[in-house]
Amino acid sequence: MAYELLTPDTCALALIDHQPQMAFGVQSIDRQMLKNNVVALAKSAKVFKVPTTITTVETEGFSGHAYPELLAVFRRKMRVGHLHVDAIQGIPGERLDGS
Repeated sequence: MAYELLTPDTCALALIDHQPQMAFGVQSIDRQMLKNNVVALAKSAKVFKVPTTITTVETEGFSGHAYPELLAVFRRKMRVGHLHVDAIQGIPGERLDGS
């Protein structure tokens, strides 16, 4: 079976629920290290122009907004309030590829 190199046209990155309150349930890694790793992953995706979707849940309630450091990678502010979207499909036509 031949494998092809991943390219921005053949892959995407979905960052799901990277919010302060959601990290409290994580026990397998230090929470600060988790945040640092996901920000580093987002920076790598931006450099390689990989389409990236950042999704959150319950931003105005318990969970809070996505980490500001994560949003800063793409120089985005929260634009969508409470919207039900399929995390895999994202928002139709939405592409956060750093360009």
